[in-house]
Amino acid sequence: MRRLLNAVKISRLHTKLLFTYILLLVVTVLIVSFSDYRLSRNTVLEMAKQDVFTIVRKNNEIIDAKFSRIREMIYGFTEDADFYEAFSHLHPENKTQVLAADLRIKGILDKYFAQSQDLYSVQVATSYFVFGTASSANSEHAKNFIPIKGFADTVMNRIARQGEGKTQWVPTYEFAEMFRIPYLQQMDYDYKYLFSAVSMIQGSYFQGDFRAYSDMKDRPILILNFKDSLFTSVFAGSIPVSGSTYFVVDGTGHIVSHPDRSLLTNKMDLPVLDELMNEKHGVRMIEIDGEEKVVAFSRSEITGWLSLAVIPPRELLDPVIRQYIRNMLISVGMITLLFISLSLFLSRLVTQPFRTMIRAIVNTGEGRFETRFEESGSYEFKVLMKKFNDMNESIRKLIQENYETQIREKEAEIKALNLQLDPHFMYNTLNMVSLMSLEKGESEISEVVVSLSNMLKYMVKTEAAIVRFRDDLTYLESYVTIMSKRFEGSFRVEYDMDSHMLEDDVPKFFLQPIVENAFVHGFKRLKRDGVLRITCRMDENARYYRIEDNGQGMDTSRLDDLLKGEHHVGLSNVNRRIRILYGEPYGIRITSVPGKGTSVTVVLPLVRG
Repeated sequence: MRRLLNAVKISRLHTKLLFTYILLLVVTVLIVSFSDYRLSRNTVLEMAKQDVFTIVRKNNEIIDAKFSRIREMIYGFTEDADFYEAFSHLHPENKTQVLAADLRIKGILDKYFAQSQDLYSVQVATSYFVFGTASSANSEHAKNFIPIKGFADTVMNRIARQGEGKTQWVPTYEFAEMFRIPYLQQMDYDYKYLFSAVSMIQGSYFQGDFRAYSDMKDRPILILNFKDSLFTSVFAGSIPVSGSTYFVVDGTGHIVSHPDRSLLTNKMDLPVLDELMNEKHGVRMIEIDGEEKVVAFSRSEITGWLSLAVIPPRELLDPVIRQYIRNMLISVGMITLLFISLSLFLSRLVTQPFRTMIRAIVNTGEGRFETRFEESGSYEFKVLMKKFNDMNESIRKLIQENYETQIREKEAEIKALNLQLDPHFMYNTLNMVSLMSLEKGESEISEVVVSLSNMLKYMVKTEAAIVRFRDDLTYLESYVTIMSKRFEGSFRVEYDMDSHMLEDDVPKFFLQPIVENAFVHGFKRLKRDGVLRITCRMDENARYYRIEDNGQGMDTSRLDDLLKGEHHVGLSNVNRRIRILYGEPYGIRITSVPGKGTSVTVVLPLVRG
């Protein structure tokens, strides 16, 4: 890097300009590209999050619509009069009657549930028999069965009875584990994983009247079984993003549906599950397995289960980023070519006059003073070329004349130009003008000249930033004398000074800008009866120097402008100088009433020691 900078440093101006242009281009493009990328990334991510959330919510609505139809079927079945008639006259001890009832109940189940393509199977279970085990709502599914003696002690039975007639949803379970069938546990079979809707049938309508099963020994429980493919068939292809996962969990975090079937019934560790359940619907950025991911979720109104789509943000952004980088590279390439071409043109435009000048200077250095520029280029170059031509012409004339004499004359002229005006000469001249004015009876002119002489002497000889108040007051009185001649008859000046404060140290010129402001602005429209009062006092806390006038005054906004230096920098400069010298509590305080006048107080600290 250092070698590159050194190479650029010693290179030609043309190369330096070209390097500068390219560097500015690269820096500008990088800054703009980074800002545009951040903005585009956030915008795309927000849009993608909303799109994913919309998909999840729509899918959840589709599933809820399916479950709602299932729930309507359940209501229709539980109130079926034929079912009540078949079940109410059933004697569990009579096996023949039970088998006959099984066939009859099978027909009733088919009447309500055979048309549903979402159901895997349906049964009515009691402690002594499971009706419909040889049937299924769909004819292609007739393999699953519930052991007659294996239902009473299951979690499913307990959930159904706790529901007291309401439809309860049992999250995905392993069939062999739920019904304690050991020989199936090591096997892979079609109905290995199911989830179910269960409802304890409280009664049915028979001949227009509701008949409760409260007098029955064993109330029947309707069981509707579903495969998790009900979810995956709806979710499939809805989010075409690589790396995305779409699954369903119940309120405790147990997986109801997942693309990886080995995870079914497992509990997923989601620390924010309770919050998501409470929110019902939404989209969040959640850290999962150490990586922050987009999580869109929607809670079912029927089951209370949560559908979640988990997508790594990079999968959403990668296509956009690749397209963005491709477009940016194309744009940068085109801009770079255009910029380099423009840079070459501009650098040549800038360096061409320099090259011409270098050739002319070389000729002049070799003694060819007749060399002349053809004035061209920008205004600055034309002026430079003209001056060079004039210089060559002057040198040629000097050489034609006496070289040494002309050189001495030029040196004398240079020395004369470098001499500074002697202050004593100015003082003597002003005193002479004052005496001449007195001789001619022009006392006012003499007074003005003497005041001006005092001001110049104070300005030239006093270089310190801190001066005695007596000296600064003399300067101020001289200034007031001159201004009083300018505004003769318009105002009068009153001084009220504490003699003990005359030897105190004050900032140089700290009152003159305030007095000037009173003359220029305060008395601007006042033709007579103006009063300017200059006082100084002190107490145990500070010193106070006050300038008061009865001029036109000003409003609050004008006061703020004065201290901020918006239009008049004099007061703001004095205020800043005081605060730099003495600190924040000290400075200028202004009060003013429009039409009545202005009071400016300069607050300085007490003199110590």
